[in-house]
Amino acid sequence: MSTATIPGLRADLARLEQWMCSVTDPIQALRRGTLHLPVIEAIGRQVAAQVAGPTGFLWMTDVPPMSPELLSMLFLAIGLELGDTSDDYGRLYDVIDHGGSYKDTPIPVSQTLEATGIHTDSSNRAVWPRVVALACVRPSEHGGVSQLVSVHRLHALLARDSPDTLQQLLRPFVRDIVTPNSDRSLQSVRNNAFPILSEEGEVRLRYMRYWIEQGHQRIGQALSASQLAALDVLDGLLNSPTLMLTRRLNTGDMLFINNTSVAHGRTSYIEDPDLPRHLLRLWLDPLTTS
Repeated sequence: MSTATIPGLRADLARLEQWMCSVTDPIQALRRGTLHLPVIEAIGRQVAAQVAGPTGFLWMTDVPPMSPELLSMLFLAIGLELGDTSDDYGRLYDVIDHGGSYKDTPIPVSQTLEATGIHTDSSNRAVWPRVVALACVRPSEHGGVSQLVSVHRLHALLARDSPDTLQQLLRPFVRDIVTPNSDRSLQSVRNNAFPILSEEGEVRLRYMRYWIEQGHQRIGQALSASQLAALDVLDGLLNSPTLMLTRRLNTGDMLFINNTSVAHGRTSYIEDPDLPRHLLRLWLDPLTTS
């Protein structure tokens, strides 16, 4: 979706920028319907329809040049048309490298420059954003390419070629918990068990292998040979070039992903220390108001 030629967008942006200057904390103050932004609201509805549809994602490109602050507010305003924001990481989360490794410290992989692996967001059973959205303030110097995989295509291949693997993935796996302000006690981790794939109502995926391995290790319950084999088959498919769509986010680009029907990832990256990679992320749940 290109926004470059959408009539009326610049007028909405001017209205949004003027409002930003009138409030102390615009990120917290902005709510759906706070301002009359008809073009931005229409864009949001188009994005929501696409993300809820069979494709499950939408790339937004050719966003007019603007300040990072205005880009943040445009991103939030569009996101509010898709759902209510989750505050688990803060309303608008900065995806930047903090200099650590998630393999040394239980931190989200989004806070590192390492490859994420193909996954869905949130290892916490109680926290399951239905939409994950990203906006690029500044890309990396090299790498950091986004990766997308259709869960429906993945499931179809498993059902056809690896039914035993599919049955394993429909059973619960324990996950470690890294969501900020969550209870990480051993009992909470034991209770944090749920299937990787679900076929109830619609096919859905919840997966990040590293936190499954860490969860089972923390509670002293080793993964069985059949479980490990199933994860290997799953990873092989998730990383198959025939299933994966890749694209680099450039400044101003936005990506909206159905976090249940599309798995996503990011390659490792190298950044310019003076101009570090900076993305924004929203976790969104379905709207509770009309």
